[in-house]
Amino acid sequence: MCGICAIVYERAEGPAEAISVMTKRLTHRGPDGSGISRLPGCDLGHRRLSIIDLKCGDQPMEYGGRWWITYNGEIYNYRALRSELESAGHQFQTNSDTEVILAAYAEWDAGCLSRLRGMFAFAIWDSIERRLFAARDLFGEKPLYFSRGANSTLVIASEMKAILASGLVDPLLDRGSVDSFLILGYVAPHKTIYSNVQTLPAAHYLEYSEGSLRVERYWQPRIGTGTMDLSDAADELDGLLKQAVRRQLVADVPVGAFLSGGIDSSMIVALAQEQSAHPVQTFSVGFGEMINELPYARSVADRWHTSHHEIDLGTPQVGELLERMVDVYDEPFADSSHIPTYLISEFAQRSVKVVLSGDGGDELFGGYGRYHDILLSEGARRSWTAWAVLRLASRAVKERHPALHHLSVGVGLATRANDGWSRSLLSQATFSNRQRRALWARQVTPLDKFLRDDGLLPPEKLSGLDQAFYFDVTTYLAGDILVKVDRAAMSHGLETRAPFLDRDLAEFALSLPSQFKVTRRESKVLLRSASASYLPSAVQSRKKQGFGAPYGVWLGRRDVQPLLHRVFARDSVLRELLPGIPRGIPAARDYRTWTLLTLGLWLDRSRASTI
Repeated sequence: MCGICAIVYERAEGPAEAISVMTKRLTHRGPDGSGISRLPGCDLGHRRLSIIDLKCGDQPMEYGGRWWITYNGEIYNYRALRSELESAGHQFQTNSDTEVILAAYAEWDAGCLSRLRGMFAFAIWDSIERRLFAARDLFGEKPLYFSRGANSTLVIASEMKAILASGLVDPLLDRGSVDSFLILGYVAPHKTIYSNVQTLPAAHYLEYSEGSLRVERYWQPRIGTGTMDLSDAADELDGLLKQAVRRQLVADVPVGAFLSGGIDSSMIVALAQEQSAHPVQTFSVGFGEMINELPYARSVADRWHTSHHEIDLGTPQVGELLERMVDVYDEPFADSSHIPTYLISEFAQRSVKVVLSGDGGDELFGGYGRYHDILLSEGARRSWTAWAVLRLASRAVKERHPALHHLSVGVGLATRANDGWSRSLLSQATFSNRQRRALWARQVTPLDKFLRDDGLLPPEKLSGLDQAFYFDVTTYLAGDILVKVDRAAMSHGLETRAPFLDRDLAEFALSLPSQFKVTRRESKVLLRSASASYLPSAVQSRKKQGFGAPYGVWLGRRDVQPLLHRVFARDSVLRELLPGIPRGIPAARDYRTWTLLTLGLWLDRSRASTI
């Protein structure tokens, strides 16, 4: 796990200090070492967190006298790939997965991506063809940003702070991205908060040569294509889960695990301990009596005899941490669980360099409560009787109680074809279309058009429930969950791995029919079945509790009040951008206030123009 950066100079070499400053700005991602290679036409920079081949895995790395790489991530099947490449005549000088990627690219070009099982973001410079090839993993576990500078310069880095530090890019605020943040609570994953800095989307690669840039998708999730029965699926899942965990335990340093007490992380811990000769170090966090999953986590740790560590945060210094998050995330980011994720990462890093997590389990196996609402909505559409009853109820509400007309509208929406998912998404939006119009004091792009224009809509052929799975995997997981964990952990030089996102396991989970995931009575149907023999019954049967934070209480804290006063002041940058902020919002202790606070704090620190 590392921090990477690169500059391609098409017309002339740039200043030597640019790549040096970029590399230094990524020190937190790789505290164990650094390297810079200045090649004709391309500068490569690297910060290293040593996990595999501690002695010989330094980067940037050269292969075959032609290819150079700077790489962030882990390829879990690199040993099998190495054997295959050796049979094809390739010779290796190190025991690292880095050199395997280089040989795989030399052998199969972009086709190597279909063979990699892992998380990655890398850039390879072909010194003969003077071409840069960069790629990102299937779900976006590892970040990669790029920007076109003057004189056809291309600047690439793991984090936007490094791109801005280069001095080659003058950032410009993208108001459309701000609007997407107001809807989602995070910037849509195919964009950034800046109009002139892009993110390479998950499951995409780019090629850059002679000033020409091409971005291509190399993998697409296929939803609900499987046909096996439940019993066979359970057997298949058990084998794939064990394989995924076994792959991700590969390291030359100790590997620990986050343990929330939920079914996802608990299952990962159980399988990790089952395959480990020594007690796995597990890490859990609580917030006193407000949010406390520590007893559930402890029961799993006791069941599997892990080396368990707990931290009860009680009331952390929220004001200070909120301002720190601006630098950690580079963009406005409203998911309040980024603070506990940041703190538990700091806690875990004192003991290990690598932790496994349960990320991806909810999106792949149906863990969110909103899936039940969508399922009920779809069931209502399929039943003519239920449809008629809902229509009559809608009319009765409208006629007898005009003040409750919004409820009748909601009931009516539930009966429209293919509306279950869109209704669910509308209900999740932090600010509605009407509220956003008020904030901007002008017309805004309606949610459905925003999704369509930005390519975020799931394929129409999918059902409402499968549409939700698709959106959550490609947008929510990529734009919120994985961003949150990567930035929080890597700010402390801690590598996180998500076995649920192993390609073989994930493709199997995506192919499952929706009834294997969610029914009217149960969520995570198949995963709960598979976990029955591994987990305490209280954990195996409990309802989902998200890894959240008490943001409502935090907004009332003394150390947060000065931030609210500053951000919502009459002459603040936030009010300049959003002149229609309602008078009562700063005093409210709800998620809308929290979202605007995080945006305002980012604007105060940003170098971007708000014009």
